[in-house]
Amino acid sequence: MNLSTYTLTATCPDQSGLISNITGCIARNGGNIINLAQHTSVDLGVFFCRIQFSALAVSDQNEKIFSPAAFTADFAEIAKKYSMEWKLYDKSVKQRMAVLVSKTSHCLYEVLLKHGDGQLDCEISVIISNHPDLCAVATEFHIPFFQIDTLKGKEACEADIQALLDQYKIDVVCLARYMQILTPEFTRRWENKVINIHHGFLPAFKGAKPYEQAWKKGVKLIGATAHFANEDLDQGPIIFQDVVRVKDTNSIHEFVEIGKDVERKVLVEGLKRYFNHSVFINQGRTFVIEQ
Repeated sequence: MNLSTYTLTATCPDQSGLISNITGCIARNGGNIINLAQHTSVDLGVFFCRIQFSALAVSDQNEKIFSPAAFTADFAEIAKKYSMEWKLYDKSVKQRMAVLVSKTSHCLYEVLLKHGDGQLDCEISVIISNHPDLCAVATEFHIPFFQIDTLKGKEACEADIQALLDQYKIDVVCLARYMQILTPEFTRRWENKVINIHHGFLPAFKGAKPYEQAWKKGVKLIGATAHFANEDLDQGPIIFQDVVRVKDTNSIHEFVEIGKDVERKVLVEGLKRYFNHSVFINQGRTFVIEQ
């Protein structure tokens, strides 16, 4: 039996009959639901749904074979009826990710190792940096590495980045401690497609030396935030956050080392949710829908 796996995501104004119509369409097209997660935001009156299902791709018997084209035509009628935004993802079709880095390696290593373990459902196609320091890491993992020249100016630098993203047919960009501020034009072009790790529990301690800022305030928690990058520095929609308790006896250096562990975890967890199609955005706010 040759099975394929699909994920359907849907968002629309909340109303009765949504689940039965959605699941009914999957069933009559030969799909078998594996996982269903749904949520209605009572504050917005908006319905969110993520459904993973399997279906026959090839059959030697008289069984219904799933056709993405036929399902799309069928489901489009339901989507029109409920004013629904929706997407169908084929698990066998991997999104292509570029990783942008500077000199710091811990987040890059974590992404590459977790990807190697099969925990990130994507292809890592290229690593781009404004420094040569991490070229050896890319070589170790057999991933193309390119250094861009930031001295050319912001626009020329981003044009070089864009050319590489086009060359490698990139779908999403990961900023693994890429220490350059992106222009509004770039983030708008890649709206909700650039995932950043911020070494702070947003929105506190923005900008440079966040751990030093935190230490000077006597914080009791260190946090990190995975979020979509937009034109407002470190203010994009949040995907995942976590915190670790610290002691007043910890030094600034210990804060940094503790923070690195949080950053590693948070970036990978944010990417996992993105590639699992669990992240919905409505009115500039994320809703992470997972079972």
